[in-house]
Amino acid sequence: MKTFLLCLLLLSTSAFARQKVAPQDQKVLTEVLTKNDALFNAFLKKDAAKIEKEAKELAVLVEKSKSPLLKDVKANAKSLNQIKAAKKNEENLVSYEAFLNPLIKVVEANEAPKNFNVFSCPMVKKAWLQNIEVNKDVRNVYAMEMLECGTQDTKF
Repeated sequence: MKTFLLCLLLLSTSAFARQKVAPQDQKVLTEVLTKNDALFNAFLKKDAAKIEKEAKELAVLVEKSKSPLLKDVKANAKSLNQIKAAKKNEENLVSYEAFLNPLIKVVEANEAPKNFNVFSCPMVKKAWLQNIEVNKDVRNVYAMEMLECGTQDTKF
């Protein structure tokens, strides 16, 4: 029984272990997460022109990346080019989510900067990345009418 419990403990802790990231990939990942946070904050401020600008800059940054870490993120970067100031915020958030979900998986699986954590809202069934040094409290861009609805799912 003790052996079983020990094995179970080891398996449960290894399931949450994040992969080490090479320094050059860490640099690129940090740049992408920082630019993503700028886009996230533009959504919070409801600044349509800045949202479009930040989305384009983030798309360029990801598309020029040669990091294998961002392979799936890169495949979805074109959805950022669909974000336009003239579109409704809800439409832009659909495009943002298509890009964001693979990035969330990268952060969960790899040693990303500790200040970027995953948050989610059970009401809208959406997840996002948030820099906890910039926004300490929950900031739900998917449901601005309930801005503080959600939880911090990771604590890196």
